[in-house]
Amino acid sequence: MNPRTRLFATLAAAVAALGIAAVLYGINRPDVHASGTPPAVLDKLKMAEDAAAAPEASFADAAGKIVKLADFKGRYVLLNMWATWCGPCITELPELAKLKSALPEDRMTVVPVDLLERLGPDKIGEFLKMHDAEGLPVFIDSERATLRGFAANELPLTVLIDDQGRVIARAAGAQKWADPEAVAYFKALSAKKS
Repeated sequence: MNPRTRLFATLAAAVAALGIAAVLYGINRPDVHASGTPPAVLDKLKMAEDAAAAPEASFADAAGKIVKLADFKGRYVLLNMWATWCGPCITELPELAKLKSALPEDRMTVVPVDLLERLGPDKIGEFLKMHDAEGLPVFIDSERATLRGFAANELPLTVLIDDQGRVIARAAGAQKWADPEAVAYFKALSAKKS
């Protein structure tokens, strides 16, 4: 074999080896979402510097039964505070419904709480259905305890609470919650034990 052919054969082998290494690295690399850092698509989701206990908050479900935020302890909660008159809130409702359906309910749930109005559960249910978010449960906080407890000064406000009941992140403004990267992040995050 002449030197030129040997050089090309060596280069081809090196490129092939790099390609194989890239594939293997891609398959065996650690999940970036397991680190706890949200993906870029969740640009408004800011991790808390110090995880503090979530404030006590309660709201009514569709049947009028009082539900406490503490009732969800033991699984991750994406608490979304919204209102029917809030344009960005309405935009993200279908995203939240898709995310909720993609998550393992025993490890993580989406809890949307309607605030700042006096509509009944039937009207809120109709509203969710009209906006392609019928997969979301109806929760209403007409007493504004959730709003006050989380010092919500803009809507939508979404708070990520870990399985121990600690606030670990907040997002002010609408997000693409159902993006595949976001779904993968929440699945990986909720698979970890705190």
